[in-house]
Amino acid sequence: ANFHAKTYVFNVNFVQAISVGLPLVNEWLKYSHQVSEFLSMSIILESQIRLEPLGQYESEVRHLFHETFLMGRPLGFPLDEVGLYAELSLAWYLTNAAHLGAVAIRDNEVVGYALVCTDPVAYDEWLAKVAKKLTRRVFARLVTFRLSARSRKFYRLRFLDSLTVWKSRKRLPIDVGAHVHMNIKEGERSGAVALALLGHIDHVCREHGVTSWIGEINASLGSRERALARVLGEIIAIEPNRTFTDLVGHPVNRLTVRRDL
Repeated sequence: ANFHAKTYVFNVNFVQAISVGLPLVNEWLKYSHQVSEFLSMSIILESQIRLEPLGQYESEVRHLFHETFLMGRPLGFPLDEVGLYAELSLAWYLTNAAHLGAVAIRDNEVVGYALVCTDPVAYDEWLAKVAKKLTRRVFARLVTFRLSARSRKFYRLRFLDSLTVWKSRKRLPIDVGAHVHMNIKEGERSGAVALALLGHIDHVCREHGVTSWIGEINASLGSRERALARVLGEIIAIEPNRTFTDLVGHPVNRLTVRRDL
């Protein structure tokens, strides 16, 4: 069956037998040691999740992006040029790679999404153009005194974080064929939604001949590293996230995870 043309339902039960409605998840469940570790962290006893193609839910994805901007919560203040910043974060996946992504729906509400890029070269070229556009917009506001103090600090820290990410990626393995983003609504992060989206990501990557992918996760200092390594794969870089550290008031790291398929 063509995943992207259909709707599927997951019934995830915290028992020995797991009933699923997708061949791709059955395939993913072959990683029995990873599944057992993942489910051991889940506090969901039973959850029904539906995966659907990303393109049909663009507005819901954009809404969830803003609602979970700051580690599961909204940003908390009006950010100048927030529309273009959201485009920088989402537009590639919603236009050039919508057929690769998926949303997770529970009780008729989008509670998570997965974004997948299997063409890093094209993505980097697109990203450079949009980043230049955003930089010009922010600079124009700055020199005409139309950039708020909070927005000015946000973009200054994001610029420093971008330099850190750029330097870090130059040291990363070059044989990784895809990068992914997964975003889940606050209150839905206990396991079942992530399990469904992770299965989708793995399946899509295999379909496109990708043998490994990387993703970035923000985590408070000292938390989640061991669990993430058990569930997702190898943590290949840990860098400070200056922007989120400033916004939440305590140290936050950006973890780069590599998952081999």
